[in-house]
Amino acid sequence: MGITLIRGKYVISEITGPSSAVVLSDGAVCQRDGEIIDVGQYEELRDRYQYDEIIGSSSFVVMPGLVNDHFHVGLTPFQHGAPDLPLELWAFSRMRAKDVDPYLDHLYGAALMIKSGTTTVQALHLPAKGKGPFNLENSEKVIQAYRESGMRVSYAPMLANKDFLLVGGRGGEDEFAAELPEDLSRRFKELTAPSYLPAEEITAMVEDLYAKYDERPEEKIRVTVAPSNVHRCTDNLLVGLRELASKYETGIHIHLQETIYQKLYGLRTWNKTPLQHLKDLDFLGSDVVCGHGVWVTDEDIETMASHRVSLCHNASSNLRLKSGIAPVNYFLDKGLRIALGSDEAGLNDDKDMVQEMRLALNLHRVPGVDKTPPTAHQIFQMATVNGAYASSFGDRVGTLKVGKRADIVLMNLENIEKPYLNPEVSIIDAVVHRGRSVDIDTVLVEGEVIMRGRKLTQIDEEILYKEVEDMMSRSPTQDELNRRDLAEKLEPYLGNFLEGAVPSSNQTHYYYNAKY
Repeated sequence: MGITLIRGKYVISEITGPSSAVVLSDGAVCQRDGEIIDVGQYEELRDRYQYDEIIGSSSFVVMPGLVNDHFHVGLTPFQHGAPDLPLELWAFSRMRAKDVDPYLDHLYGAALMIKSGTTTVQALHLPAKGKGPFNLENSEKVIQAYRESGMRVSYAPMLANKDFLLVGGRGGEDEFAAELPEDLSRRFKELTAPSYLPAEEITAMVEDLYAKYDERPEEKIRVTVAPSNVHRCTDNLLVGLRELASKYETGIHIHLQETIYQKLYGLRTWNKTPLQHLKDLDFLGSDVVCGHGVWVTDEDIETMASHRVSLCHNASSNLRLKSGIAPVNYFLDKGLRIALGSDEAGLNDDKDMVQEMRLALNLHRVPGVDKTPPTAHQIFQMATVNGAYASSFGDRVGTLKVGKRADIVLMNLENIEKPYLNPEVSIIDAVVHRGRSVDIDTVLVEGEVIMRGRKLTQIDEEILYKEVEDMMSRSPTQDELNRRDLAEKLEPYLGNFLEGAVPSSNQTHYYYNAKY
């Protein structure tokens, strides 16, 4: 690969505090064979090294690649025709979707992420409904999609063996099925049964995948552990996956208290929150990332802090699915490491992490002067180095420092600085407040250019989009028609099962999360 200089008007090396960063003016990053070997003034590095190519100019800001730490699918449920509903209703609506080729689906997602400056993704791969908890062939297809895209991926099959679609204050899927007419109850159980295997069978099924990548590691691929959610796994499965993560020294990513119904289910089932149940199972640790955390209590936040658990904040998805707003200000007060993710339902269905940063910046600006909201520096840190740690790549990427891998993004400054931007404005503030995905010009992973001049180099977008269109234009299969029919018939019963469970608050007009 040789030596490359990546030049910019500014080089953002690393965030050092809530309002501080190491930024070099007229700087450059020197990479050799995928490793950053020097960071300094452009003219000094230009004279010091025999380089093969200079990428960039004084029209760009050079920054670490962004990390999407919570991602499921390429084609979104909305593209499949599922409207934005509360999560529990939305899960059933998604049953109407056609089956997709996981390779094409994730290659499409990778294309969108690269174009918004994302170089690393935590891919939490969802199994198709009614198809079983895990499929090695499909996992390899997803990993191959990212391998071909050039992205860095932390891959985890999302595993569950109970209550995957529905829980609430009145119980889980068994209680829901008991209220259904006999035929609907039978069809519902037949749909979920293939995934609901004993814990030992599931862990045995997935261990081959973990062992393969542990024995023959690849630089841009990590395989991590993802129990889907506390209520979606038996205790035996949670403990088994915890042991698997410890054995292979990999990270764990688990959904946690995304909706109030999940919290209410925990209080009903264990007389405590799901997070406290994980504590009882000795599940928590510094390798655990909790996705969402919208409905955590003060006690939960203290527990996460004492166990050095990380959080992944999925701001736009939580808003679209009426899940609420995670108490990020309180997480920061306790020193929790927070990453960012687009989930399935990003703001524009386009996996845009630049836009996700800006939403996260503005969402937590609560009224008054008593609570300090996140700064642009903290948000940028969430989308880079914090995401790198949460995706098990913390030793490799997230900053532009000597010894790190060369995952680098060049953002064009024209739209940010013109016609005028006060020169005293921090470039971090400028990027987070004014940057857009359309400004992302060039993306490198491991020193390899995977987008140049906004044109992908590893993916032929025209061919990919035609293949996706052809895949989705076909007539539905009988299995898909049966799922759609079942979803439509179940819909009237869902609201009845969930309604009336959300407690009213006498303090606010809107109710987005809770302390207790």
